[in-house]
Amino acid sequence: MVRAGTKDGSIRVVTPLIAMHKHEIVTLGLELKAPFDLTWSCYQREDRACGVCDSCVLRLRAFREAGAEDPIPYAEAAVRLR
Repeated sequence: MVRAGTKDGSIRVVTPLIAMHKHEIVTLGLELKAPFDLTWSCYQREDRACGVCDSCVLRLRAFREAGAEDPIPYAEAAVRLR
């Protein structure tokens, strides 16, 4: 597809995080000082993360397993304790 869509086909798709577990990605992001407060995973809400959809649960678990607190606000503070 790259060759068909480009003149010289020199574009490569690189996915360095594809084989990593989510908590490993969080750990790496923390080491690199990634702005996790600007990232979003929730499928349900627009103003704050819901904390209960599959994406939120996976994100919260990844931060917990990385030994860090997720910096984004969630709809209910109690959700963060899971």
